[in-house]
Amino acid sequence: MPSILGICPFGGTPFGVWQAKVHGACDKEPTPDMQRGNFLEPIIRDLYQLETGYEVQIPGIQRHLHETWAIASLDGLILPGPDENGLPRPPGVLEIKAPKARKFYALEDEGVPAHYQVQIQHYLGVTGLQWAHFCAWNADAFRLLIVPVQRDDDLIRLIWDKARNFWERHVLTRIPPTDAHQAELVSLPPLEARLCVMDTPEWQEASDAWREAKGIAIEADAHEKQCREQLVRLALASGQSKVKGNDVSLSIDKHGVPRVRDSRKEQLV
Repeated sequence: MPSILGICPFGGTPFGVWQAKVHGACDKEPTPDMQRGNFLEPIIRDLYQLETGYEVQIPGIQRHLHETWAIASLDGLILPGPDENGLPRPPGVLEIKAPKARKFYALEDEGVPAHYQVQIQHYLGVTGLQWAHFCAWNADAFRLLIVPVQRDDDLIRLIWDKARNFWERHVLTRIPPTDAHQAELVSLPPLEARLCVMDTPEWQEASDAWREAKGIAIEADAHEKQCREQLVRLALASGQSKVKGNDVSLSIDKHGVPRVRDSRKEQLV
């Protein structure tokens, strides 16, 4: 669907979809990104179930009852169980992604981009369900991102009008699309963006001060380490495992690990 609409960031085009539907999709070697996603999908599904307490089933290919060209391959069907009154809650669609760290942090900061929103809304249109969860996990961040998505009938109607026109005009007739026949771009705001861009003078001053303080702290840590090493050398030269002077005590345990304590600082606290 994003390819037909001209918003696929992975190189998908209406002509590529036409080739796949009319002449059959060619098997391609899976990319490392595809392999990572296939490997992690069941793991992320289990993590989602642990996080939410919801049951997730893996259904087969779904096809719309009337728009028979519209199919969907779901990563999961969410069964949330009964509500607080014991009444059954309606199921939802689970969409799983396993992005690299950079893209995962972008999802957290900037929200779910248009091509993923279109994919999920298409799945909701095919299944007739009213809600979905967009779920992403990254090993470096080692946390789960879950974004709720509500059904948008206006958007489904828009994208399906374009997809139906593509199917009838190009796939059924076997006439390939040209650039002139490509669908117009669908512009959607990011879903649940968390990033607020700050460009005020106060923010710039505060961020510069923090950056300077961070640099001072790094230098202070390095200097403290050097002074600590000097105390350890002096303690070892005494031949004793425990020494004290100037309200600073140092002990070396049986494993050779030194511990330094400043009793003057403790008194101030």
